[in-house]
Amino acid sequence: MGVQDGNVVGMTKIVDHGDPSVRWNLVILSEGYQSSQLDQFHNDAQNFVTRMYQTAPYDELWCGINVYRIDVSSTDSGAADPMGCGGTGYAPHTYFDATFCGDGTIQRLLTVNDGTVHDVVNAQLPHANMILVIVNSTEYGGSGGSVATFSLADGADEIALHEMGHTAFGFADEYDYYQGCGIDIGHNNYTGGEPGQPNITTVTDRSTIKWNNLIAGTTAMPTMSNPDCTQCNNGPNPVPADTVGAFEGAGYYHCGLYRGQYACRMRALGNPYCGVCQQVIRRMLAPYMVSWTYGTNTIGAGQTQDWWLWWPTYPGFEAIGVQVATPGNELQTENPGIQQNSDGSTTYFISVVNPGGGDVEFHFRGTAL
Repeated sequence: MGVQDGNVVGMTKIVDHGDPSVRWNLVILSEGYQSSQLDQFHNDAQNFVTRMYQTAPYDELWCGINVYRIDVSSTDSGAADPMGCGGTGYAPHTYFDATFCGDGTIQRLLTVNDGTVHDVVNAQLPHANMILVIVNSTEYGGSGGSVATFSLADGADEIALHEMGHTAFGFADEYDYYQGCGIDIGHNNYTGGEPGQPNITTVTDRSTIKWNNLIAGTTAMPTMSNPDCTQCNNGPNPVPADTVGAFEGAGYYHCGLYRGQYACRMRALGNPYCGVCQQVIRRMLAPYMVSWTYGTNTIGAGQTQDWWLWWPTYPGFEAIGVQVATPGNELQTENPGIQQNSDGSTTYFISVVNPGGGDVEFHFRGTAL
C-alpha cells in the first residue's frame, strides 16, 4: 500500500489573497477518495473553508490566508480500521495509508503517512504553512501532528479546527483525560516541568502565567481547582463564560495543569477557541497581513481620544483599528463604528483609551481585503 495505490491529480488555489511567499498558506489534501469521488472532496474541502472563514479569529485574519486544494485519488475508499482497537478490520489501498488506531491504542487517532504527505506538498507548494488531510470515512477521528487529519464524521469541521490548533499553532489538548475519564491510569497529577505549549501551564501566579495580559485583576487565581484529583472535574464554571484565568485540568491530567478558560475548542468540540488560543493565532498570523498606516498619534496617560477618520472608497481595503507603537503598553478601543456615506466614502469612528501611566504612540491601521 502507498503511492502505488493512487495518483496526485493536481493542485487548485481556492482562496487567493496574493503571493504565497508572503501569505499564510493552508493546503488541503484528499485521502481515501477514489477518482470518481474527487468532486465530493471538492465539496468537502469547500465546506471546511467556509466554516473556517466564519470562525474567530480567522474571520478577521482572512486577508492574510491562501487556501490550496490538492486532489489525490486512491485505489479504494476510506481508511484502515484495525481490529486491535475494536474496528472492522477493513484495510483499503490508499495513497497516504490512512488508519484509525494510529498509535495501536486509541481508536479515534486517525493518522496518515506524514512523509508521503510532505513529499506531495513540497512538490506542489514549498511555501505551505499548514497541511490538512481530509479522510473519506464517516468513522470519527483525527490527529494533529506535523500533518493534521480529520474524517467526515458528524462535526467534521470542528474536528479539523481542533486538529489545526495542534499542527499550526502548537496547542495542547485541554481536556483532562487520555483514553477517558475513569479509564486512564496515571493521569491524576501532573509532576513534570512547564509545558512548551502556549495554552496550558503549571503556573497560577497572575504576574508570570503565560497569558497574564488577558487576566482581569479581579479574577481569582487559580480560578477553578479540582477538588478530587482522582477524577475528571466536570463541575460548573464558577465565573462568566468569557473569563480568562487558570482552570485546573488540562493536557490529559486531572490536576497540576491549567488551561486559560473553562471552555475551549481545544478542550471540547463545539466551543470557540478560547481567548488564550485566539491571542496566539492572531500573533502568529499577523505577519502575513498586508497593512497600511493612515496616521500616528499620541495619547496621554489615562486619557481617551475619539477619532473620526474619513477616506474615499479604496477597493480592497478595510479599517481594522489601532496598533500600539510604544512597547510595553496596551490600549483599549471602545465604540467602534463604520458608516458608509452617500458619496461612496467611508467614515470610521473609534474611541482609543490609554489606561497606562505614560503617553502611548499608536497607529491607525487598515488591511488589504
